[in-house]
This record gives sequence, C-alpha cells and structure tokens, in this order.
Amino acid sequence: MKLIAITKRLILNPVAAVAALVICTAFLYLLERAINHMPFVILSVLGMATVIFLLSRKAYFSIYTALTLTTLISVASVLKYRTKGFDLHAYDVIFTGTDPKAFAFLLDEFTIYIVPFAGLMLCAVLALALVFIWDRKSRITAPWRAGLMAATFALIPVSYPLKADEPRYFHYLGGFNASAFFVSFLDIKDAALGRGIGEKFAKMPAAEPFAAPEACGATGPKPDLFVVLSESQSDLSRLNEFGIDQHFSKQFKSADGNSHGLRVETFGGGTWISNFSFLTGLSSLDFGWQAPYLTTAMEGRINYSLATELKRCGYRTAVLMPMKFTFVNEGPFLKSIGVDEVLDFDRIGASEYAHHDRFYYEAARAFIEEHRKTDGRPLFLQVQTMFAHSPYSAQLAASSPADDIETGNAELDEYIRRVDQAQQDFRWFLGQTEADSKRHPSIVLEFGDHQSFATRDVITQQFPDFAIDNLTSSAYQSFFTVHGYGVDVDMRPFQFANLDIGYLGVSLLEAAGLEESPMYANLGALRDRCEGRLFYCPDRTAVDQHLNRRIASGYLVVE
Repeated sequence: MKLIAITKRLILNPVAAVAALVICTAFLYLLERAINHMPFVILSVLGMATVIFLLSRKAYFSIYTALTLTTLISVASVLKYRTKGFDLHAYDVIFTGTDPKAFAFLLDEFTIYIVPFAGLMLCAVLALALVFIWDRKSRITAPWRAGLMAATFALIPVSYPLKADEPRYFHYLGGFNASAFFVSFLDIKDAALGRGIGEKFAKMPAAEPFAAPEACGATGPKPDLFVVLSESQSDLSRLNEFGIDQHFSKQFKSADGNSHGLRVETFGGGTWISNFSFLTGLSSLDFGWQAPYLTTAMEGRINYSLATELKRCGYRTAVLMPMKFTFVNEGPFLKSIGVDEVLDFDRIGASEYAHHDRFYYEAARAFIEEHRKTDGRPLFLQVQTMFAHSPYSAQLAASSPADDIETGNAELDEYIRRVDQAQQDFRWFLGQTEADSKRHPSIVLEFGDHQSFATRDVITQQFPDFAIDNLTSSAYQSFFTVHGYGVDVDMRPFQFANLDIGYLGVSLLEAAGLEESPMYANLGALRDRCEGRLFYCPDRTAVDQHLNRRIASGYLVVE
C-alpha cells in the first residue's frame, strides 16, 4: 500500500506531468526528425488532452492519455512505414481495421511487431486505468474546459507543417511518423466534403468522349498473355556491392538480352497500388492521399480497363492472388474492372502466405491446362507471387548460390536468398511456357511491384538521389521483363529509359499485336508523347485531357 501511495504522489503532480510532456516531445521528435513540425505535433497532443479533459474532468488522466495515445500512434506509424512505405493514416481504421482478412494477414505475417505492440497497449491501458481511478475530478466548469479546448484547436491550423498547396500524399511517404496521423484528418474532411480528383475535372471544359470500341483484330494468332507480379522484387543486378550484381547479372533481363526500368508509385509495400496502375492505365498519384486505398475507393468507378480491353479481343481474363478475395478489397475491385475470375488464397489451396513462388506457378499451370481443355479462347492470366515479401526475420529460402553473399545485414541476406529462389521458380514457369509454345504461343511479362525496405541502405549509398518523398527518385525504380514463346514480340512499345507502370498494360497490347480501342490507342500515344512518363509527363495538359475524355466516356467515375 505504501508503494502505491508513493507512486500515486509521484504521478499526480505538475512536475511529473511536465516531465512526461518533455520526454514524450523528445521521443516524438526522434520519430519525426523535423523540428518545424513539432509545434503542430504538440498542439495536436494538447488538443486531444483538452477533449479528454472536457469529457472526464480529470486533468492528469487527460494529459497522460493524450501522450500515451500519441506515442502508440507514432510507434504504429513507424511499424507501418517500415513494412508498407506509407505512414499511419486515419483512413487505416476503416481500410484495415474493419477488414478481417487484412487484419489476419498482418497478425500472421507481422507477429514479430504486433505481439510486442499489443503488449505495450495492454500495459498502457492498465496504467491509464490506475491514473483514472487515482485522479480527482477538476473543479473547472464545463464552459471553461470547452473554452480551453476551442483555444487549443484554434492554434493547430497556425502550426500546420505543410504549405497551403503542398500535396499531403508526399508527407505520408516521408516517414513523418509523429505528425502524419494528425495531418491525415484533413483527408477525411475532404472525403466527407467530396473533394478530390472529381473537383479538379469538374472545373475543366467538357471533353469529347472516346469513340465506342469496335471488334478487336490482330496481326496474327492471339497469344496467351501471362503476367507475373514479382512481389517486392527489384533489379538486384543494379547493386554493385557484396557481389550482388555479379550473382544476378543474367537475371532481370528480357528475351532481347536487355534490362528495362519500370517506374512505380510505392516503396516498401502497397502491391495493390502498382497493380491498380497496371490494370487501369491510371496513375495512383492523380488520386492524392487515396492512393493506398484505391481498391476500395474506386470499386465500381472504373468501367474500362486492361481486362475489358482484352475481353473485347476475345480473351478470358483471370488473376491468381496469394491473398484472400476480400484482402484490401482487391478481389471485389478486380471483378468490378472486368476480370472474369479471381483465383484467391482459398481457391488455389494455399495454407500460408509465404509459400515458395513455385506453389503459385504450379497453381497457375493447373488453371492453364484446365482452361486449354475446356475453353478455346486465348487466356490472360496474372500470377501474383509472395515469397520475397517481408518480414525477413525468418530464414525461408532454401540453400542456393546466393548463400555466398554476405552483406552483414541478416534481413538483407535473407531477402537476397528469397529473390534468388523466386527467380529460380520464375525460370521454371518460363520453361513450362516454352514447352507449350508450339501449340500455344505465349508472351510472359514480369514486373516488380516495388522495392523492399531490406535494400534501402544499400540503394541509399549507391544512388544519391534516393528519397522516399520524391517519386522521381531511385526509390521508385523497379523492372520488367518480356519473353515471347512461339510469337514475335514487338519490343518497341517498351523502349523507354523508365516506363511508368501505368503504360505497361498498353505496351503489352501493342507488343502482342492486338488492335487497340480508341481509349487505349490514345493512352499509347500519350505514352509516346510523354516519353514513358504519366503523372510527371512534361505535357501535363495532355494527361489531363486523356483523363477528362475517360470521364466523358463513362470509363472513369470521379464524382
């Protein structure tokens, strides 16, 4: 009892409260690393405290709760940023918190982070419960408490850390883990008010719709099209350290023997962001802060895609994904843009999320063989892989020549081994496709969806332009490869120093010799005019005109 009394006196005094505020501020600064952002962070903490004080009438409880919640939010943001490349956002409460499949995946794959964090939360709840019991209610009346809250919230906008015209999306990419969650409430406000991409195009003059697509032709037999999304992979032959480049020197090359750069719009995570752009021919950046949530926000709003273009040409379209159908709403989104079949975690008989990629390729081969027995249409099949995904705390890769590479970083070493294994499995898939090529000509397009956090330190050292908050930097450099079997592939549509991922689909259509619809023909012309760049096209007016015509045609709904 004496110890409890001493603890109570230590906690419930002004010196302890001020000390807690100072210590918490110092910790938050370590996570933020931007002194000019700290007034906003502290005022946000105080704003939270005044709200709790208004409701509870307990001053110490309000201060400690606000500091604890901010600390937990910031730590969660660090963990999310490390695994997904995007700071914690208020919308995550809806996007992930209400998605049991996404939550189950995070719990299964990131137990090493989640279990300690859950323990920290439990300790915080117990400690705050004691403070709540010990703290006496203040005699300050409700009007005064409300006035204090109003005064604090009036100061928060003055301390806002971004310029008035600065897109908030880049703030979330910057690793500003103490302020990002609070900044993101402005996105929720804009969403509630209907502000977004639609507001921009509502102010533009009416555009001419695209002509209705006609029956699709081709210069020869329509080849099967297989697209491999190589999870978390980038061209490791670019890393000339520790012998990495020598080991991977013959990999990540197309059948023409050349390497091809791909510009993506996410780093460290967010596979569905890259896949969104590939399948729709749209830049996620045009949707601002909604980029990580487009599979939810744009379901039913995109009425023409790569899938519908291929179906116009007589293709059966399917996507094989390692996750469950509803994970981040990707399955429903894929169906909404015209994909015929989604072969998800359950349908392919997966038992875990970290299968070797050979498992996904074998599932793909089983589907391909069944399709060829029962369906005479050409096939478009995307295979999403998983083996190179984080975390890298467990050794999952089998013994391989890559074991000789030792970087001194256990996570990087494991990542390299996984990529090496994944590429071996990919070559097996290529061999199977080549064996069928006399009867079934095919094109295999492989692309890396984003870089891995495991390579960040090495890339930062070798590429001075590396910057998470700069989407034109080396952080967003990935790769693609193209292989033709029994068919001549026109590589001209891919010949750009760095092709933006939004153009990868239309380039595949042209490489296969398929006749494009007016909309996709316009997208291909835009690619040539913009030298492979989409969002950052030098002629941004041309990009906006293309988008406006999509809207006028009913292909894109942005209201």
